[in-house]
Amino acid sequence: MDNMLHTTLTIYKNYGGGSMMTMIVAAAVLYLWIAEERKEIRLLFVHLATGVVALFFFPLFAYIATHFFLDEQVYYRVLWLVPMGMIVAYALAKVISQIGTRRQRIVMILVFSLFLIKSGSLVYRNELVTKAENLYHLPASVISVADALHVEGRDVKAVVPGEMLQFIRQYDASIHLAYGREALVEGWSNNPLYDAMEANPVRSYLITDYSKQQGVEYIVLRAGTPVVGTNPIDKYEFSYLTTIDNYDIYIYDRAEFAAEKKKEYESLIDPEREDYYIPTE
Repeated sequence: MDNMLHTTLTIYKNYGGGSMMTMIVAAAVLYLWIAEERKEIRLLFVHLATGVVALFFFPLFAYIATHFFLDEQVYYRVLWLVPMGMIVAYALAKVISQIGTRRQRIVMILVFSLFLIKSGSLVYRNELVTKAENLYHLPASVISVADALHVEGRDVKAVVPGEMLQFIRQYDASIHLAYGREALVEGWSNNPLYDAMEANPVRSYLITDYSKQQGVEYIVLRAGTPVVGTNPIDKYEFSYLTTIDNYDIYIYDRAEFAAEKKKEYESLIDPEREDYYIPTE
Protein backbone atom coordinates (compact mmCIF):
# COMPACT_ATOMS: atom_id res chain seq x y z
CA MET A 1 0.00 0.00 0.00
CA ASP A 2 2.94 2.35 0.62
CA ASN A 3 3.99 1.82 -2.97
CA MET A 4 0.45 2.64 -4.14
CA LEU A 5 0.46 5.86 -2.13
CA HIS A 6 3.78 6.84 -3.71
CA THR A 7 2.31 6.09 -7.16
CA THR A 8 -0.73 8.29 -6.56
CA LEU A 9 1.47 11.11 -5.29
CA THR A 10 3.55 10.87 -8.48
CA ILE A 11 0.43 10.86 -10.65
CA TYR A 12 -0.95 13.87 -8.77
CA LYS A 13 2.33 15.74 -9.18
CA ASN A 14 2.42 15.00 -12.92
CA TYR A 15 -1.25 16.01 -13.21
CA GLY A 16 -0.50 19.45 -11.78
CA GLY A 17 2.66 19.81 -13.85
CA GLY A 18 4.36 23.16 -13.44
CA SER A 19 1.07 24.97 -12.86
CA MET A 20 -0.17 26.28 -9.51
CA MET A 21 -3.76 25.43 -10.43
CA THR A 22 -4.09 22.60 -7.92
CA MET A 23 -2.88 24.91 -5.13
CA ILE A 24 -5.32 27.61 -6.25
CA VAL A 25 -8.18 25.09 -6.19
CA ALA A 26 -7.13 23.90 -2.73
CA ALA A 27 -7.12 27.51 -1.47
CA ALA A 28 -10.56 28.10 -3.02
CA VAL A 29 -11.99 24.96 -1.37
CA LEU A 30 -10.53 25.96 2.00
CA TYR A 31 -11.99 29.44 1.67
CA LEU A 32 -15.44 28.10 0.78
CA TRP A 33 -15.26 25.61 3.63
CA ILE A 34 -14.91 28.55 6.03
CA ALA A 35 -16.99 31.25 4.33
CA GLU A 36 -19.75 29.47 2.41
CA GLU A 37 -23.03 28.97 4.28
CA ARG A 38 -25.37 27.53 1.62
CA LYS A 39 -25.58 23.75 1.95
CA GLU A 40 -25.99 23.02 -1.78
CA ILE A 41 -22.87 25.03 -2.63
CA ARG A 42 -20.87 23.40 0.15
CA LEU A 43 -22.01 19.97 -1.04
CA LEU A 44 -20.87 20.57 -4.63
CA PHE A 45 -17.77 22.70 -4.22
CA VAL A 46 -16.46 21.57 -0.83
CA HIS A 47 -17.67 18.10 0.16
CA LEU A 48 -17.60 16.61 -3.35
CA ALA A 49 -14.17 18.03 -4.18
CA THR A 50 -12.70 16.91 -0.85
CA GLY A 51 -14.27 13.47 -1.18
CA VAL A 52 -12.93 12.91 -4.69
CA VAL A 53 -9.40 13.93 -3.72
CA ALA A 54 -9.53 11.74 -0.59
CA LEU A 55 -10.75 8.81 -2.68
CA PHE A 56 -8.02 9.45 -5.24
CA PHE A 57 -5.32 9.10 -2.58
CA PHE A 58 -6.99 6.19 -0.74
CA PRO A 59 -4.57 3.29 -1.44
CA LEU A 60 -7.19 0.53 -1.62
CA PHE A 61 -9.34 2.44 -4.13
CA ALA A 62 -6.26 3.43 -6.15
CA TYR A 63 -5.12 -0.21 -6.29
CA ILE A 64 -8.52 -1.49 -7.42
CA ALA A 65 -8.91 1.31 -9.97
CA THR A 66 -5.48 0.92 -11.56
CA HIS A 67 -5.66 -2.88 -11.69
CA PHE A 68 -9.25 -3.55 -12.71
CA PHE A 69 -10.99 -0.69 -14.52
CA LEU A 70 -8.30 1.95 -15.14
CA ASP A 71 -4.52 1.94 -15.30
CA GLU A 72 -1.77 4.23 -14.08
CA GLN A 73 -1.71 6.02 -17.44
CA VAL A 74 -5.24 7.41 -16.99
CA TYR A 75 -5.85 7.25 -13.23
CA TYR A 76 -5.44 11.03 -13.07
CA ARG A 77 -8.84 11.32 -14.77
CA VAL A 78 -10.49 10.62 -11.42
CA LEU A 79 -9.55 14.21 -10.58
CA TRP A 80 -11.68 15.40 -13.51
CA LEU A 81 -14.65 14.84 -11.19
CA VAL A 82 -13.54 17.95 -9.27
CA PRO A 83 -15.12 21.00 -10.97
CA MET A 84 -11.95 23.08 -10.63
CA GLY A 85 -12.92 25.95 -12.90
CA MET A 86 -16.31 26.40 -11.24
CA ILE A 87 -14.83 26.26 -7.73
CA VAL A 88 -12.17 28.88 -8.44
CA ALA A 89 -14.58 31.15 -10.32
CA TYR A 90 -17.22 30.98 -7.58
CA ALA A 91 -14.70 31.53 -4.78
CA LEU A 92 -13.21 34.54 -6.60
CA ALA A 93 -16.67 36.01 -7.25
CA LYS A 94 -17.53 35.59 -3.58
CA VAL A 95 -14.32 37.31 -2.47
CA ILE A 96 -14.79 40.20 -4.92
CA SER A 97 -18.43 40.68 -3.93
CA GLN A 98 -17.29 41.50 -0.40
CA ILE A 99 -14.89 44.25 -1.53
CA GLY A 100 -16.27 47.72 -0.94
CA THR A 101 -15.47 49.86 -3.99
CA ARG A 102 -15.73 49.18 -7.73
CA ARG A 103 -12.11 50.23 -8.29
CA GLN A 104 -10.85 47.77 -5.69
CA ARG A 105 -12.90 44.97 -7.29
CA ILE A 106 -11.38 45.71 -10.72
CA VAL A 107 -7.86 45.74 -9.27
CA MET A 108 -8.54 42.43 -7.52
CA ILE A 109 -9.77 40.84 -10.75
CA LEU A 110 -6.71 42.05 -12.67
CA VAL A 111 -4.28 40.88 -10.00
CA PHE A 112 -5.85 37.43 -9.80
CA SER A 113 -6.04 37.13 -13.61
CA LEU A 114 -2.34 37.95 -13.94
CA PHE A 115 -1.51 35.50 -11.17
CA LEU A 116 -3.52 32.76 -12.89
CA ILE A 117 -1.84 33.44 -16.24
CA LYS A 118 1.60 33.49 -14.63
CA SER A 119 0.97 30.17 -12.88
CA GLY A 120 0.42 28.36 -16.19
CA SER A 121 2.09 28.25 -19.59
CA LEU A 122 1.09 29.47 -23.03
CA VAL A 123 -0.47 26.55 -24.91
CA TYR A 124 0.94 27.77 -28.24
CA ARG A 125 4.48 27.16 -26.96
CA ASN A 126 3.77 23.44 -26.73
CA GLU A 127 5.72 21.58 -29.42
CA LEU A 128 2.60 19.51 -30.21
CA VAL A 129 0.62 22.64 -31.10
CA THR A 130 1.24 23.86 -34.63
CA LYS A 131 -0.30 26.50 -36.85
CA ALA A 132 -3.38 25.23 -38.69
CA GLU A 133 -2.60 24.33 -42.30
CA ASN A 134 -6.23 24.22 -43.45
CA LEU A 135 -9.86 24.61 -42.37
CA TYR A 136 -9.87 21.09 -40.93
CA HIS A 137 -7.03 21.93 -38.51
CA LEU A 138 -5.33 18.70 -39.58
CA PRO A 139 -1.91 18.06 -41.16
CA ALA A 140 -2.15 18.61 -44.92
CA SER A 141 -0.33 15.33 -45.56
CA VAL A 142 -3.04 13.41 -43.71
CA ILE A 143 -5.75 14.94 -45.88
CA SER A 144 -3.83 14.20 -49.08
CA VAL A 145 -3.25 10.57 -48.10
CA ALA A 146 -6.84 10.13 -46.94
CA ASP A 147 -8.11 11.43 -50.28
CA ALA A 148 -5.96 8.83 -52.05
CA LEU A 149 -7.26 6.02 -49.83
CA HIS A 150 -10.90 7.01 -50.16
CA VAL A 151 -13.21 4.78 -52.21
CA GLU A 152 -16.60 6.28 -52.93
CA GLY A 153 -19.52 4.39 -51.43
CA ARG A 154 -17.62 1.95 -49.23
CA ASP A 155 -15.31 1.57 -46.24
CA VAL A 156 -11.65 0.66 -46.57
CA LYS A 157 -9.09 -0.59 -44.07
CA ALA A 158 -5.59 0.79 -43.86
CA VAL A 159 -2.46 0.72 -41.77
CA VAL A 160 -0.67 4.05 -41.43
CA PRO A 161 2.38 5.47 -39.59
CA GLY A 162 1.96 6.49 -35.97
CA GLU A 163 1.84 10.24 -36.65
CA MET A 164 -1.38 9.83 -38.67
CA LEU A 165 -3.32 7.74 -36.16
CA GLN A 166 -4.93 10.62 -34.28
CA PHE A 167 -6.02 12.52 -37.37
CA ILE A 168 -7.01 10.44 -40.36
CA ARG A 169 -10.46 9.31 -39.17
CA GLN A 170 -11.31 12.85 -38.12
CA TYR A 171 -11.17 13.69 -41.81
CA ASP A 172 -12.60 10.50 -43.35
CA ALA A 173 -14.47 8.04 -41.13
CA SER A 174 -14.78 5.56 -44.01
CA ILE A 175 -11.09 4.75 -43.52
CA HIS A 176 -10.85 2.07 -40.83
CA LEU A 177 -7.50 1.43 -39.15
CA ALA A 178 -5.83 -1.81 -38.12
CA TYR A 179 -4.91 -0.08 -34.85
CA GLY A 180 -5.77 3.29 -33.38
CA ARG A 181 -4.37 5.88 -30.99
CA GLU A 182 -4.07 3.29 -28.23
CA ALA A 183 -1.06 1.85 -30.05
CA LEU A 184 0.87 5.02 -29.16
CA VAL A 185 0.41 4.53 -25.41
CA GLU A 186 2.66 1.99 -23.74
CA GLY A 187 0.65 -0.80 -22.15
CA TRP A 188 -2.61 -0.04 -23.97
CA SER A 189 -2.11 -2.15 -27.06
CA ASN A 190 -0.05 -5.10 -28.20
CA ASN A 191 -0.48 -5.11 -31.95
CA PRO A 192 2.35 -6.87 -33.83
CA LEU A 193 1.44 -4.98 -37.01
CA TYR A 194 2.15 -1.64 -35.31
CA ASP A 195 5.53 -2.93 -34.12
CA ALA A 196 6.30 -4.17 -37.64
CA MET A 197 5.29 -0.83 -39.19
CA GLU A 198 7.41 1.23 -36.80
CA ALA A 199 10.49 -0.98 -37.10
CA ASN A 200 13.54 0.32 -38.90
CA PRO A 201 14.07 -1.27 -41.31
CA VAL A 202 10.60 -2.61 -42.12
CA ARG A 203 10.40 -6.30 -42.95
CA SER A 204 8.32 -6.83 -46.09
CA TYR A 205 6.93 -10.23 -45.16
CA LEU A 206 5.89 -9.20 -41.66
CA ILE A 207 3.91 -6.08 -42.59
CA THR A 208 2.17 -7.78 -45.52
CA ASP A 209 1.39 -10.99 -43.62
CA TYR A 210 0.00 -9.15 -40.57
CA SER A 211 -1.94 -6.83 -42.90
CA LYS A 212 -3.62 -9.77 -44.64
CA GLN A 213 -4.50 -11.32 -41.30
CA GLN A 214 -6.25 -8.10 -40.23
CA GLY A 215 -8.00 -7.44 -43.54
CA VAL A 216 -5.89 -4.41 -44.47
CA GLU A 217 -6.33 -3.06 -48.01
CA TYR A 218 -3.80 -0.21 -47.88
CA ILE A 219 -0.32 0.03 -46.40
CA VAL A 220 1.06 3.56 -45.96
CA LEU A 221 4.78 3.89 -45.29
CA ARG A 222 6.97 6.94 -44.84
CA ALA A 223 8.75 7.55 -48.12
CA GLY A 224 12.34 6.38 -47.96
CA THR A 225 11.66 3.76 -45.29
CA PRO A 226 14.15 0.93 -45.83
CA VAL A 227 12.40 -2.37 -46.54
CA VAL A 228 14.23 -5.66 -46.07
CA GLY A 229 13.26 -9.24 -46.76
CA THR A 230 13.53 -12.16 -49.14
CA ASN A 231 11.13 -10.36 -51.50
CA PRO A 232 9.91 -6.76 -51.92
CA ILE A 233 6.43 -5.77 -50.77
CA ASP A 234 4.83 -6.16 -54.22
CA LYS A 235 5.70 -9.87 -54.25
CA TYR A 236 3.34 -10.33 -51.32
CA GLU A 237 0.24 -9.05 -53.15
CA PHE A 238 0.62 -5.40 -52.15
CA SER A 239 1.38 -3.23 -55.19
CA TYR A 240 2.89 0.24 -55.06
CA LEU A 241 0.14 2.75 -55.87
CA THR A 242 1.60 6.24 -55.49
CA THR A 243 3.62 8.59 -53.31
CA ILE A 244 1.84 11.56 -51.73
CA ASP A 245 3.46 14.14 -49.44
CA ASN A 246 6.40 11.85 -48.63
CA TYR A 247 4.23 8.79 -47.96
CA ASP A 248 4.30 5.64 -50.12
CA ILE A 249 0.92 3.97 -50.56
CA TYR A 250 0.54 0.27 -51.35
CA ILE A 251 -2.75 -1.41 -52.28
CA TYR A 252 -3.82 -5.01 -51.73
CA ASP A 253 -4.08 -6.69 -55.13
CA ARG A 254 -7.17 -8.67 -54.13
CA ALA A 255 -9.15 -5.66 -52.92
CA GLU A 256 -12.38 -5.20 -54.90
CA PHE A 257 -11.39 -1.69 -55.92
CA ALA A 258 -7.69 -2.43 -56.61
CA ALA A 259 -7.93 -2.48 -60.42
CA GLU A 260 -9.83 0.81 -60.52
CA LYS A 261 -7.42 2.52 -58.12
CA LYS A 262 -4.35 1.32 -60.00
CA LYS A 263 -5.78 2.67 -63.23
CA GLU A 264 -6.54 6.01 -61.55
CA TYR A 265 -2.96 6.47 -60.32
CA GLU A 266 -1.12 4.75 -63.17
CA SER A 267 -0.17 8.00 -64.86
CA LEU A 268 1.14 9.48 -61.58
CA ILE A 269 3.78 6.85 -60.91
CA ASP A 270 7.27 8.31 -61.12
CA PRO A 271 9.37 6.05 -63.37
CA GLU A 272 12.52 7.31 -61.61
CA ARG A 273 11.24 6.54 -58.12
CA GLU A 274 13.98 5.15 -55.91
CA ASP A 275 13.27 1.73 -54.37
CA TYR A 276 14.54 1.32 -50.81
CA TYR A 277 14.18 -2.45 -50.81
CA ILE A 278 17.22 -4.32 -49.45
CA PRO A 279 17.17 -8.04 -50.30
CA THR A 280 18.23 -10.54 -47.65
CA GLU A 281 19.16 -14.16 -47.98
